[in-house]
Amino acid sequence: MRFNRSDRRVVLLLFVVILAVWGGVLLDRWFLQPRHEFVSLDEAGMDSLEAGWSGGVDSFSGAEATSSSTSGYYAVPVQKPETFPFDPNSADSTVLLRLGLAPWQVRAIYKYRARGGRYHRPEDFKRLPGMTPELWNRLSSSIRIGENYQYYDREALAREARAAFAYSSSSADSTSSPVSSSSPVSSSSSSDPATESLSSATRSSSSVAASSGSHPSSSVGSSDASLSGSRPSTFPRQEKFTELIHLDLNTVDTTTLKKVPGIASYRARQIVRYRDRLGGFSSVEQLSEIENLPVELQAWFVIQTGIYRKLNLNTASIGELARHPYIGSARAKAIADYRRVQGRLHSLQDLSLLSDFSPEVIQRLEPYVEF
Repeated sequence: MRFNRSDRRVVLLLFVVILAVWGGVLLDRWFLQPRHEFVSLDEAGMDSLEAGWSGGVDSFSGAEATSSSTSGYYAVPVQKPETFPFDPNSADSTVLLRLGLAPWQVRAIYKYRARGGRYHRPEDFKRLPGMTPELWNRLSSSIRIGENYQYYDREALAREARAAFAYSSSSADSTSSPVSSSSPVSSSSSSDPATESLSSATRSSSSVAASSGSHPSSSVGSSDASLSGSRPSTFPRQEKFTELIHLDLNTVDTTTLKKVPGIASYRARQIVRYRDRLGGFSSVEQLSEIENLPVELQAWFVIQTGIYRKLNLNTASIGELARHPYIGSARAKAIADYRRVQGRLHSLQDLSLLSDFSPEVIQRLEPYVEF
């Protein structure tokens, strides 16, 4: 292949440019950047160096300070980490730095406490960013959590409650049935009125049973059963529907939901909370989007009233968009970017070119948005 005159000039110019760039790199590396000077020690310098190492850090610190001052550099004092009791909920930055924590770790602790976070157990401090096994082993035994930040001991509270109940029961028994040591106890004079009434009732039932020819013990048993059956229950059971009925899913409240078999307080709150986030159900099948909700419960509901709240994609903020279950934070940011660049939205098809909005997502969003 042969080159004409213009081609040769271009190749020569390119070669000159490459040589100039290469020469500039070499010039910067060898002449402009500072070089490290190697200092040769004589016999006296070697003797002082050996004396410094044999004498320890304290004897060598003076030589370091002298060499640093003569060489143009100054020594930065290094603070040795300390170990002492501290409360991570109230310790200030000075205390945390003395413990050996880095400044960025101290800032992380301050941000965590500013957001309302608290360390309730010593193990909670182990989640600090940058915590190493060496640092944790040194600080774990020095952490002291204040009483205001500790969790209540449930077992201790239960023991106190049992002790208080036992004390109240014993005091009530001692006040309700006092026994005098001076007077003898007789079955006729010191009996309780309730015992006397129960004995009279037993005697009357025995006489009635004898006249009717039945055994007295059966009458007493039936009387006890009637008394126990009339005793009110401490925790009444929730009334449930006995037959299948259809409830409007967009207007039913939690009280009515708890009457449906298979729905208690937690599931009732789940349904109402998800309905409020959506703005209303458009189909009964949307109940399957609630976690751990049985599919069999859909037979109890119908849609009689439509969606009661729609979301305006042109005026809603990013937070309002992100709270909708079908949008989320990523799609909310995509909508905000589209509005900033392209202007107002006129239909959901304007978002079909974005990767976050598939045809299935657009179909689910269609009943809940307006423009």
